[in-house]
Amino acid sequence: MRYCAFLALLLAFGGCTYSFRGASLPPGVHTVAVQVFDDKSGFGDPNLRINLTNMLTQQLISDNTLQVTSMSAADAAVIGTINSVNTQPTAVQGNEQVGKWQITVNVSVRFENLKTQKNIWTKDFSDWGEYNPSAGPSNRDAGLSQAEDKLSQDILLALVTNW
Repeated sequence: MRYCAFLALLLAFGGCTYSFRGASLPPGVHTVAVQVFDDKSGFGDPNLRINLTNMLTQQLISDNTLQVTSMSAADAAVIGTINSVNTQPTAVQGNEQVGKWQITVNVSVRFENLKTQKNIWTKDFSDWGEYNPSAGPSNRDAGLSQAEDKLSQDILLALVTNW
């Protein structure tokens, strides 16, 4: 009986280790450059493209699956375009004033192998943040930052996995 229990434990803890990291990376792609996102949204925030680029770069550095480097030294590049930024009310108060706004950012991203000059994939991403308009413009920026953070996480996940 002890032998069966030992065998069961051995099988439970000695099995295969699964990892989903790096499942979609083509052979030879170990470094990546992130181009500053192009902004075709007409939103009017001059920091939007820089902030999204910086957030994605920081996500890649923290993840450490791909090493971030310059375009001239990279195996692959992330090239993105901000297509639109939309706001819509999500909560209306009793006096028919908007109590909360949702800000949605839509981007297109191309992941390109710089060594072969071939497209690895092109995908569209969309994510959102919320803000209270009564707190002023800085609160809108906080909602936009939430959307940028979610987008950068979504893009990172697409870069390093098949999901």
